[in-house]
Amino acid sequence: MKRSLSVVAKFTVTPLVIAAALTLPVPAAYAIPITFVANLTGANEVLPVASPGTGFAAVVLDPTAQTLQVNATFSGLTSNTSAAHIHCCAPLGTNAGVATTVPAFPGFPLGVTSGTYSSVVFDLTQPTIYNPAFVTLEGGTIPLAEAALIAGIQNGQTYLNIHTMINSGGEIRGQLEPVPEPTTLLLLGSTLTGLGLARWRRRR
Repeated sequence: MKRSLSVVAKFTVTPLVIAAALTLPVPAAYAIPITFVANLTGANEVLPVASPGTGFAAVVLDPTAQTLQVNATFSGLTSNTSAAHIHCCAPLGTNAGVATTVPAFPGFPLGVTSGTYSSVVFDLTQPTIYNPAFVTLEGGTIPLAEAALIAGIQNGQTYLNIHTMINSGGEIRGQLEPVPEPTTLLLLGSTLTGLGLARWRRRR
């Protein structure tokens, strides 16, 4: 019993320590990345989808380093995943074209009804992350596509959409919204704690 509790402590304290460390003063030059989050539901689709599926996405954008990282978790979908990407650029409650790689982010779990995803850090100056149709629509060059995607994310005109075999137009989606800094730290701590507990359960 003592050993089990010590293992739990190992995975719960560490994320809290990391989160606490992040609250220390940081030079302005390093306070660039912005976290955007989205609650993914069928009700957010346009038109709404009657799906029991839910999900959560966190996208970290660094306009200065020109990078993007995508993290997501989802469950309860009506059928297997067939696509997942960011749509840009349109106001909340409207549909937009696919901006990122089709059919899905590289390595995103397809063919499942639940899963988690954490991408590599994408270099926005490279074509790897973009849907070629989006590049064409935004003027035909990667710099123009990058500028449009960054502006779209920052201005609340992007959403992350997960598509399935039954709901090919999208089953769950959510508009990407910025997270205020204190909330970002709490979110990070909670996420790391959850991941630690999940790993502990799997090993047990």
